[in-house]
Amino acid sequence: MTTLLIRRARLLGEDVVDLVATDGIISEIGTDLEAPEDRDEVDASGLVMLPGLVDLHTHVREPGREDAETVLTGSRAAARGGFTCVHAMANTDPVADTAGVVEQVWRLGREGGYCDVQPVGAVTVGLGGQRLAELGAMADSAAGVRVFSDDGICVSDAVLMRRALEYVKAFDGVIAQHAQEPRLTEHAQMNEGPLSGELGLTGWPAVAEEAIIARDVLLAEHVGSRLHVCHVSTRGSVEIIRWAKSRGINVTAEVTPHHLLLTDDLVRSYDPIYKVNP
Repeated sequence: MTTLLIRRARLLGEDVVDLVATDGIISEIGTDLEAPEDRDEVDASGLVMLPGLVDLHTHVREPGREDAETVLTGSRAAARGGFTCVHAMANTDPVADTAGVVEQVWRLGREGGYCDVQPVGAVTVGLGGQRLAELGAMADSAAGVRVFSDDGICVSDAVLMRRALEYVKAFDGVIAQHAQEPRLTEHAQMNEGPLSGELGLTGWPAVAEEAIIARDVLLAEHVGSRLHVCHVSTRGSVEIIRWAKSRGINVTAEVTPHHLLLTDDLVRSYDPIYKVNP
């Protein structure tokens, strides 16, 4: 039995307390709890106690881009931030489009031991958008993949997207879409609007995202499958997703901090730190 005493942690929206965790389960909450000799003790002063966070969209870059990140460094950073599970996107090199690659990522996560690393499998072979990847084999692998995405690239072919949604129904899987109509975003540099015209930068219209989301929620409803929308960035997208939920369509979505905090006007500085995708 492993017992941990956490001192002076603040529960979210509540007071500062001491907590005792026994084998990973909180067994006692109070103030000035005694610390028997068999308890390890942690000072959590200034920290907030939350359930373990789960990140559905991370890029650990391994295999192939270990110079940028590895499963070990990524999961260690995640654990430092309070994440107990991260989902590693498939745009690695080689692409995580086979059972062998997703198992490699999964095993590296287990070996690291900092948090659960759940691979996200590619929807199409090599992220090429031409034919479905080995969805069933990845689902049946040791990694037990249930989320599939070509993140960074939109599954723009409606027939292929429909087939993917139909396929993953067999094992209660999810297709996570990078919603971007490629023909509407060629050479785009920033959000389309008055400022893009003023600066002479090719604009990225909101409809490029919204059109794909509208199509895909209807496809998900048609085949009775599950859809997740990556990094939603427009008001119209939110309204479409809200409408879909009101109809009982099984759709979820995510948003990034920069889409909540940054504005077009920051691009006036031409500082590339403000250039994000989408």
